[in-house]
Amino acid sequence: MSEFNSKFIKYLCLLLFLKGCAYFNTFYNAEEHFDLAERIRIENLGNQIPSRAIQEYGRAIDKSEKVLREYSDSRYVQDAKLLKGKSHYFRREYDSAVLIFNQLIQEEGFDQEARYWLALCKWRDLKPQPAINDLKNLIEEVDSEEFISRIYLSLGEIYLSIDNSEDAYNNFNKGANLSKNRLLREQVYFQIAEISFENKDFDNALESYQKVLSNTVSITRIQDSNLKIVQIYRLRGELEKSANRIQELIIDEDFNSIKSDLDLELTKIEFDRGKVDFAIQNYDRIGKDYPNTQTAIESYYLLSEIYLRAPNVDFEKVQFFMNESMRQNTNSPIKQIIDKRRNEVEKLIKLDTELKQLKDSERVESLFLAGQILAFNLSKYEESKMYFEEVVIKHQSSDYFPRSLFALYTINLKIGSEEYLTYRDKIISDYPSSDFAKYIINSEGIGIEHLPSKTLSQAEQLKDKDLNKSLMLYRKVMNIDKSSDSSKIAAYFLGMHFDYEVSLIDSAKYYYEFLSENFPSSSQAENAIKRLEVLNAE
Repeated sequence: MSEFNSKFIKYLCLLLFLKGCAYFNTFYNAEEHFDLAERIRIENLGNQIPSRAIQEYGRAIDKSEKVLREYSDSRYVQDAKLLKGKSHYFRREYDSAVLIFNQLIQEEGFDQEARYWLALCKWRDLKPQPAINDLKNLIEEVDSEEFISRIYLSLGEIYLSIDNSEDAYNNFNKGANLSKNRLLREQVYFQIAEISFENKDFDNALESYQKVLSNTVSITRIQDSNLKIVQIYRLRGELEKSANRIQELIIDEDFNSIKSDLDLELTKIEFDRGKVDFAIQNYDRIGKDYPNTQTAIESYYLLSEIYLRAPNVDFEKVQFFMNESMRQNTNSPIKQIIDKRRNEVEKLIKLDTELKQLKDSERVESLFLAGQILAFNLSKYEESKMYFEEVVIKHQSSDYFPRSLFALYTINLKIGSEEYLTYRDKIISDYPSSDFAKYIINSEGIGIEHLPSKTLSQAEQLKDKDLNKSLMLYRKVMNIDKSSDSSKIAAYFLGMHFDYEVSLIDSAKYYYEFLSENFPSSSQAENAIKRLEVLNAE
C-alpha cells in the first residue's frame, strides 16, 4: 500500500471518528439540558414549571434538532426525536409534541413511549377520560417498573386535574412506591400529603408526610413536613401529642427558622383548650415578637377573628388588629383575605350607622345588605337573621322580600335549624317560577355543590388564593353544563388567562372558539372573535 493511500485511510477514519463524536456530543448535550430541566421541574412538582426549566427544555430542543438536521443517519435519531417531543410537551407546545409522537409511534422500540406521551397530550387537550383510558390500556402491556411508575404518576395528575382526589391519591401512591428515584418519591409523597391535608384526610396526610421525612435530605422539606404533622395532630384533637412534638422541635436548632410557626401552633392549641384570654395575649405577643413575618400577619388576623366571633362584636378592636395584620411588611396570600374582610367590616359599620338614622320605610336595602355581609361574608349566621327577619316582617312588598326569604332558608339550612323548611315552602308556594324556587328544587335532586353557579362562585373566590384549583373549578363549570351562563363566564376567564397570563395560545384559542360557537351573540364571544383574528394572523 502506498504511503498516500495509507494516509488517506487514516484521515478518513479520523473524519468518521470525529463525526461520531460530534453527533454523540450533540445528543449528550441535549440530554444534559433536558435532565437539568427535569430536575428543576421535579423539585417544583405541583407548581408551575419554572422559567429556567422552560429555557433548558428549549436548549434540549435546539440540540435535538441539530442531531436530526446534521446527523440524520446516526443511531441517536429516534432518541433525539423523543427528547424533542418531551421538551415540547413540558413547554406546553402540544401541537408540536403530537406531530413528533405520531412519527415515533410507527418506529420500532418507541411505540409504548409515543403512546404514553400522546395520552398526556390528549389530557392537555382537555380530553382527560380518553387519556385515562389510553394509559390504563398501556399499563397492561408495560414490563418496566419505572415506566409503570410514570404511568401511575401521570394518572394521578390527570385525576387531580378533574377533582378526583381519591383516585389521584391512589395512583400517586402506587407510582411513588414503584419509583427508584428518591427525589421523585419525596416530591410525590409531599404532593400526596398536601392533597390529603387540603381535603382534610388527615390520616393519609400524616402517613404521607412521614414518608416524605423518610425520603428527603432537604431541611426545608423536613421543617415543612414536621410543621404539618403537628398541625394534623391539633386538627384531629390530639392536642397533647401536638404540644409534645412542638416542644421537642422548638429546642432543636434545625428548626430555628420555623420557631415562630411552632410558637403560633402552641397558641392555637391553648385556644382550642378554651384558654381564650391566654390566646389573645399570646397572639398579640407573637405579632410583636416576629414583626413583618407571615406569622405576625396570621397572629393579628386570628386576634381580629376572636373579637369578630364574640357575641357582642367590638368592631374597633376587629378593625385595629386587621389593620395591624395588613401593616406587616411582607407579602402573604392571607392579606387578600384580610383586606376583603376588613372592607366588609367597614361596610357593615357604615350600614349599622345608617340604620340608626333611617326611618322604617327607608331601611330595607340597608337591612338586606347588612344581613348579607354578616351571613355570607363574615359567617355570623345567627347575628344576620334579625336583619333578614325585619325585611320579611316589615317589607313584604319589597323586591328584597323573596331574597330575604331565600337568605333565611340558606342560613337555617347551614346551621341545621328546621326553620329552613318554613322558608323553603314559602318560596316554592309563593314564587314557584323564581330562580330561588328552581334552585331549591334542583338542589334536592343533584346537590348544591354540582350546580354551575355554585362552582363558578368557588372558582372566583379561589382565584387569588389557589390559582391551580381555581382553574380546575372553571373547567369543571364547563363540564357540568356547556350551555349555562356560568360556562360562558368560565370559558372567557380561561381564555384570557391562557392568552395573557401564561401565553398558551392553543389553549386560549380553544376557549375563544368555544365562546364563538356556543355564545355567538355575547359580548364575551365578540371579544374572543376579535382576539382569535389577531392570534390566527400571527
